[in-house]
Amino acid sequence: MAYPSICVVVPAYNSETTIGRALASVAAQTLQPAHIVVVDDASTDNTAVIAQGFTGATVEVIRLTKNQGASGARNVGIRCANTDLIAFLDADDEWLPRKLERQVEALLAEPGSSFVSCRTDLISPAGENLGDTYGDHEITVGEHAWKALLAENYVTTPSVLVWRKYLEESGGFDPSLKIAEDQDMWIRLAERGRLSYVFECLVHEHEHGSRLSGGGAEDQLMYTLPMIERHLVRFSDRLTAEDLKLIRGRRYMRIGRITSGRGARAEGRRLVLRAIKLGYNRFEGLQFLAKTSAIAIWLKRVFLHR
Repeated sequence: MAYPSICVVVPAYNSETTIGRALASVAAQTLQPAHIVVVDDASTDNTAVIAQGFTGATVEVIRLTKNQGASGARNVGIRCANTDLIAFLDADDEWLPRKLERQVEALLAEPGSSFVSCRTDLISPAGENLGDTYGDHEITVGEHAWKALLAENYVTTPSVLVWRKYLEESGGFDPSLKIAEDQDMWIRLAERGRLSYVFECLVHEHEHGSRLSGGGAEDQLMYTLPMIERHLVRFSDRLTAEDLKLIRGRRYMRIGRITSGRGARAEGRRLVLRAIKLGYNRFEGLQFLAKTSAIAIWLKRVFLHR
């Protein structure tokens, strides 16, 4: 059977300690890619040297003279690809050996799909498998995945294998987004075709100190929520009033909890309150507000210091 050709795009910035592991996981694939591109995003360490010296597979290394961020680096890699499919792998993550094989099978089984994802497990700095990166989030596949992705993300970047034509039609990653550029892309791809999904772990995403999931509180408010709101405007003729309440409610609740936990307690509580007013998960929201109230926090401090 003739499989479609695959290009692997690996953006890398100061990744000298992990780039070898990432490339080794590509070289170990049961279905080998036709092209591997490492885009060194103006690193100040030996990332490019290590990638160029990798002996497990032929690797093209593109060295940028100015840091462009994850979106810019991925877009450079996309422009270099001339394959049927493109897969993304961050320089600090790794694939399990059958990742590409299982996903290509899924795409070929569903001709209407624009891209395919899979389960990703989070690995602690100590090497402990912490389980599914997105926990017990419900995975919505098929032609309505775009709507589910508006409410919550459940696709990791290194899990994605996408038909290049859909990626190019979508215009690539938005370089103006400091965070959530991946979520923005998955929504746009899911709008163009079905989302396929392999319900098994094929990716290991490595957790480290500088990798705060989803960015800080200010970034969530400055980039993620406005990005979702722009999509809601675009999809306004395809969403009901109840759809809008559910999408905003889920986003406000999750981002509110995140921002509160990262120091912006007042702003986080305001977002959770907005979710409650929309009728989303009121019991959970009220519990959260009670636990994060000034009185509750004061009582915790008093009893913890006894």
